[in-house]
Amino acid sequence: MKLAAIDIGSNSIKLIVAEKSKDNSFAVLERVKEVVRLGHDTLRDGHLAPAAIERAINTINRMRLAAETHGVEHVFAIATASVREADNAAEFVEAVKAQTGVQLEVLSGIEEARLIGLAAAHGCAEQATAMLNIDIGGGSTELSLMENGGAVELFSVKLGAVGLTDRFVSGNTIKPKELRALQAEVRAAFERPARELRGRKWKQTTGTSGTIISIGEVLTGSTFDANNVRLNGRGDVTIGSDELEEFNSRMARMTLVERRNVPGISAQRAEIIIAGGQILEGAMRVLDVDSLKVCDWALREGVLLDRLRELEAEARPPVPDKVDPRLESVRAIGEKYDYEEDHASCVAALAENIFDDLASAHQLKRHYRTLLAAAALLHDIGYIVAHESHHKHSLYLIKNSELTGFSESDRDVIANVARYHRRALPKERHPEFAALNQTQRDAVWKLGAILRVADALDRSHLGHVKKLRCLSGGKTIEMVLECGAGECEKELWAVEQKSDMFEQIFDCKLICRAEVGT
Repeated sequence: MKLAAIDIGSNSIKLIVAEKSKDNSFAVLERVKEVVRLGHDTLRDGHLAPAAIERAINTINRMRLAAETHGVEHVFAIATASVREADNAAEFVEAVKAQTGVQLEVLSGIEEARLIGLAAAHGCAEQATAMLNIDIGGGSTELSLMENGGAVELFSVKLGAVGLTDRFVSGNTIKPKELRALQAEVRAAFERPARELRGRKWKQTTGTSGTIISIGEVLTGSTFDANNVRLNGRGDVTIGSDELEEFNSRMARMTLVERRNVPGISAQRAEIIIAGGQILEGAMRVLDVDSLKVCDWALREGVLLDRLRELEAEARPPVPDKVDPRLESVRAIGEKYDYEEDHASCVAALAENIFDDLASAHQLKRHYRTLLAAAALLHDIGYIVAHESHHKHSLYLIKNSELTGFSESDRDVIANVARYHRRALPKERHPEFAALNQTQRDAVWKLGAILRVADALDRSHLGHVKKLRCLSGGKTIEMVLECGAGECEKELWAVEQKSDMFEQIFDCKLICRAEVGT
C-alpha cells in the first residue's frame, strides 16, 4: 500500500509519499517541501489572505499530482496553527477541496502534539523509554511527553517562530527592547507546561521542526537537505543549552543579511531564526533540559504512522480486542464536569452492544465505535451548566475540550452525537450540524440514533438492562433485553419515545421486549 501526507504549516507545506512495510511502518518514496508562508500576517491578523490562499492551493495541487504519480491509495492532508487560528478557515478548507480534490483536516493543537510525539518516539527515541519532544512551528509550539510510544502529557502553546517574528522583530535587526519583550512572552507562555510537568521524569529529550534542525546544523556542522533529512555525519546531532544561548546571542546581534550568510540557515529561515531560537532556549530553560537530540521525523511522519494504524484497525472486525486507550482522556473530561459515571458507563456499554450487533449489516466502521463510546460517556456533561437544554451544553463543552487522540473532525462528530441523544433530530438549521460534511452527518445520524436508544435503556439510571441482542429480519429490528422481573418497564416506555431517529436512519421498525435474566 502506498499513501501520502501533506502537512500545511504556517511557513511551509510538506509532502511525504511512502509505502507500507510489514511492521506497520513505512519506507519513504519521496519528500517535497515548499515555503509558502501561509502564516505570515495571518497569525497576527487572524485571517488567511487571498494571495496566501492561492499560493497554498497551487502548492497542494502540485503535491497531490506528485503523490498520484506514485500510485498512492490515500492522500491525507492536515493543517496546523495558521489555519486553526484563521477566521476564514472553513472557506479555505472548502476551496482546497473544490480546487484540488483534497480533503483537508484542521488539527487541534493537542492532536498536533500527539502526532508529532508519535513520530519522534517511533523515529528518534530509544526503545520503550520516556521521552519529551519539543516542536517549534510557525504559529505554535508543541510539547509531547511520550512513554512506550503513547502520549502521557501533551501541550500546544500559542507561540511560534513566524508569529513572534511578526510581532517583535520589526526590521533587519532586533532591538534590545524588542528582544526583552519577546523573551518575556516566551517565559509567560511556558509557565503552565512547566508547572504541569513538574515532577515528571523522562530519559531523553528530542526536538523536531525546521528551526531546531537549522540550529543543529549551525552548531554541529551536520547537513540536512531541503526536506530536513540528514545528509552527512554519524551519531546523534545534539543541541546543548549553553551553546544554544551563545548561538541566540550571536543571532540577535546580526543583521538579516548576515544571518542569511550563516552556513545551515536558509534565506527564509534567517527571517524567523531569532524568534525560533528564543522559543527553544526558553523551553529548555524552564523544563531543565541540558541537551536535546535533533530529530528529522515530525508531523507528516506522525500522520502516516497514525493513519496506517487506523487502516490496519479498519481491516479487522468492528468489535475491538480491548478498550480503546483514547477513552481514558474522555473519562477525564467526564470527571472534570462531574458526570454520573455509572450511568455514562452503562449507556456506553449498551450503545457498544447495539453497535456490534448492527455493524456488519449497516456498514458501521470500526472507528465509529470509539466515537460512539466517547459520545455516550459525555452525553450528559451539560448538566453542569443547566438541566434545561443540557444536550446543547454537552455539545459546547465537548467541542471546547481537549480530547487526546481524536481529530477535530472526530471531536465534531462526538459533540453532535451527544447533542442528539434527546429532543430534536438533526436539521440543516442547526449550525453545528450544518457545518459538518456529508460523511460526518451520516455518522452523526447513525451513532446518534444508537445513543438515543441506549440512553433510553438506562432511563432509571439503575442499570436494569444487563445485556441485549438485536435480531434483524426484513424491515424489523427486534431488541431483546435481559433484565430482572418487572424491572425494565420505564426503559421499554423510553425506547418507544426515542426510537424515531433509529427507525428513520436504519429504515426499520424497532421492536423492544424484555426477557427475565436467569
